[in-house]
Amino acid sequence: MKELSKKVNLAPRSQIRELFNITAGRKDVISLGIGQPDFTTPEPIIKANIKALEDGITMYAPTRGQPELIELIAKKLKRVNNLDVGTDNVIVTNGGSQAITFSFATLFNPGDELILSSPNFISYFYCGIFYGIKVIESKRKEDFSPNIDDIKDKITDKTKAILINSPNNPTGYVLTKKEIEDITDIVIENDLYLISDEAYENYLYDDAIHISPASLNGMQERTVTLNAMSKLFSATGIRLGYVAAPTYIIDLMEKYQQYTVAGTNHAAQFGFIAALKMDSQFFEKILKDYNARRLFCYKRLSEMGFDVVKPKGAFYIMPGISNFKISSDDFSKKIIEEKGVAIVPGSIFGSFSDDKLRISYATSLKNLEIAMDRIEDFTKSF
Repeated sequence: MKELSKKVNLAPRSQIRELFNITAGRKDVISLGIGQPDFTTPEPIIKANIKALEDGITMYAPTRGQPELIELIAKKLKRVNNLDVGTDNVIVTNGGSQAITFSFATLFNPGDELILSSPNFISYFYCGIFYGIKVIESKRKEDFSPNIDDIKDKITDKTKAILINSPNNPTGYVLTKKEIEDITDIVIENDLYLISDEAYENYLYDDAIHISPASLNGMQERTVTLNAMSKLFSATGIRLGYVAAPTYIIDLMEKYQQYTVAGTNHAAQFGFIAALKMDSQFFEKILKDYNARRLFCYKRLSEMGFDVVKPKGAFYIMPGISNFKISSDDFSKKIIEEKGVAIVPGSIFGSFSDDKLRISYATSLKNLEIAMDRIEDFTKSF
């Protein structure tokens, strides 16, 4: 038989999804692996989805998305993110993941370079392969902050864009205003694009604030902003996200959508409409609960001897394991076999994190207490 796609074959199977499959079949496993909020999707969203189906909304949706939804997203971006956008600057996607692929498909040509701070979200690396993008990693500092000077040094004549993800998956780092300004200065000075993945914008702790770079002077025309309904509304399985960008980029994304998946789930878009009409105060109690989990994990992991940076955003913590003289892959494999705790190895998040793990605290405090006890028992052998 003739050879299959080299590009797709270069990407490994997702270890995050593999962990998800393993934990789904074992009742004894506590998963600290999947990036999925554990609270119930708000009732208005569920009811709106059901009503749409009952009303016969089962036909193709408009390629860019339901007009009312696009209008609500544009209003949200103005109100919350201070972006000067209209309905022609928005397209609805199949989750935040498709927002990433839309950006890669429309911004890049084979051989173009994309710079990002590493460790970073797994999809950026492997989706980049599918589109012939050369992903250039800039090693983060010890506190997971970006190395601005190193990013500058990584710029070449092939650099097309810089990508940021703040609050960050997997590190939990939140970019400061100064760091965002430094990065946008680099973008403008070198005539680049900026891809800003803001899926975790609501998960902020301590004094952290979220700033959308497209709101800064000179950045509206250069920034592709990605987001999704999955994290704020605990609706990962509904698979709806969106992109905000200059009209000429959205036009290309619409064309790409037409010939790939044609559009997004029509009935589900009415659930997103209901979500955007909700009062966001429902999330305040949830955020307090997640903050308690964050502090608990930080305390316990520190006491066990992990190298831990306290995260300021998202719902991940990325402890270092250099004290235990074991690779992240071996740690992940052994602890699920011996103690029934699913943890993602740091090795999948780039070239500089094989000595780290990614732990998601998007599970109950009770589960976290049991999991930390098991981790402590496991590390005693080292």
